[in-house]
Formats: sequence, C-alpha cells, structure tokens
Amino acid sequence: MATLTSQLTLTGTDLTSDVLNLTVTKALTISKAVEIKRITTSDTASAILTASSYTKAWVYVKNIDDTIAMTLVKAESGDEFMALGAEEFAFFPWSTAVDLMVDAASGSPVLEVAIFEV
Repeated sequence: MATLTSQLTLTGTDLTSDVLNLTVTKALTISKAVEIKRITTSDTASAILTASSYTKAWVYVKNIDDTIAMTLVKAESGDEFMALGAEEFAFFPWSTAVDLMVDAASGSPVLEVAIFEV
C-alpha cells in the first residue's frame, strides 16, 4: 500500500466579509497507480474510464488545451458529469459505478488523466 496526499488550498481577499484562507488535506491509502495517460479527444464522446476495469479510485483530470472546453459525461445516460474549461483540472473520488467519457467542444484537445485505486 502507498499513501497519496491530496491538498486543496483556497485563498482570497474581497470575496467575503472575511479573508478566505481554507486548506484541506487528506492522506489516501492507494493500492496502486493504475494509469497516468494523455488522451487526444474529439467532438465525439469517447471512453476514458471504463468501470469494469477498476475498483474504487481517485481520479485526476486536466484539460491541457488553452482554448477548447471539454465535458466528462456518464456513458450509460449521456448526462454531464463535469465540465472542464481550458486548462481546468479536477481531483475526485470515482466509485466505478458508471463509465466516464470525454467530449470536446471542438477540435482535438488533450485530456490528462491519472487513476489511483484504493
């Protein structure tokens, strides 16, 4: 078993009546880093995470493109799971209950993906 430490820090001024200074840290026990890959996307949805291939996992995604947005969608329903604007990223728990697909707004931007099984 390995440990992966995630940390989110949000700081800012003039957002609320108080200065924003929030940090959350979580040590995650990981059985293995299954994959770290870059996927060239298109405006036709394609699979990025197939539920039957993994156990419960933590997933990191980053839209590498500096202009084109993309959407992660649930394969079974086609419902939007997450929208990633240009150069946006996310780190989230994935139960592997549904396959996830990516659909670019246009062109062929690159999505960076890392999967860490628990």
